[in-house]
Amino acid sequence: MGESPKKNTDLMCIFSILFLFVIVIFTAGCTSNVTNNQYPAQSDNATPAYTQAYGVTTTPEWLRDQNIETAKTIVEEYHKTHTYSLPDMFVCAQMSQDVWDMVETRGINATIEVGSVDQNISSIQEADHAWVLAEVSPGEWIAVETTAGYLVCADPGICAVDNPRYYTGWSFNTPKALQDYLNNPPCSAGYVLGSDNLCHQSCGGSAYCTGNSVCVNGQCRGCNSGYVFGQDLQCHPACGGNNTYCTGNSSCVNGECNG
Repeated sequence: MGESPKKNTDLMCIFSILFLFVIVIFTAGCTSNVTNNQYPAQSDNATPAYTQAYGVTTTPEWLRDQNIETAKTIVEEYHKTHTYSLPDMFVCAQMSQDVWDMVETRGINATIEVGSVDQNISSIQEADHAWVLAEVSPGEWIAVETTAGYLVCADPGICAVDNPRYYTGWSFNTPKALQDYLNNPPCSAGYVLGSDNLCHQSCGGSAYCTGNSVCVNGQCRGCNSGYVFGQDLQCHPACGGNNTYCTGNSSCVNGECNG
C-alpha cells in the first residue's frame, strides 16, 4: 500500500525543520569563531617589532638601530675632515655645533652637552669640553664624541668607549643657546652656575651650598631635617616656620618660642 499524501507532507515538514536547525547552529558557530579570533595569538617564537602600551609606542628596534648607525656615520665622516688640534673649549664647542646640526638635519633629536669627561665637576665654569647627545629612541640617548669621531656608551657592541661622564653636564638645545652662554657668562663674580642652571653664591672656589646649608669658612654646613643652622654655627630644633629657632632659656610651644 502507498503512503497517504498527509503522512508524506508531515515527514517533509520534519526534515525541513531539522535542516534549518542544523544550518542555524553551524552559522552561529562560524560567526562566534570569527568574532573571537579577529586577533589570533602570536606564536611562542614571534617577536613584536615594538611594544605598545595604552596607545603609546616606542621606536621600532630597526629605527633605533638606524638612528645609531646614522649618528655613528656622521661623526666618523666629520672626523675625517676636521682635526681637533687645540685643547680649547671654543674649538670643541664649534665642532659639537657642527655635528649637532648634521644629526638634527637627519631627523634625530639632539642636544649639545658641556662638562668634563676627565673628572667630576660641580659648576659649568670648570667645564673644558663639549659633545653631542643624540636621542636614538624616546628617552634613550647616545653620546657622540665630535672631536675624536666615535660614539660613547656602555654597550660594547655599539660603542668602543664607555665613559659615564658623557651623560652628565649642562645641556643646550641649540647652538645659539650655547653661543649665548659662551659670549655672556650668566653669573657675576662670586657666584657659580649650578646644575640647576641657576647662579649660587660660591663657597670655596667653584663649589656652592644647596638646601638649607650655609657657607662657613669656605665649607658648606647644614643640619638634619627639623633643625636650623643658627648664627652661632650650631644646629637648633626648628620652631615654627621661616627657619626660626629658640635661643637662651626659651622653649618652643605650639610653634612659638616662650621663656
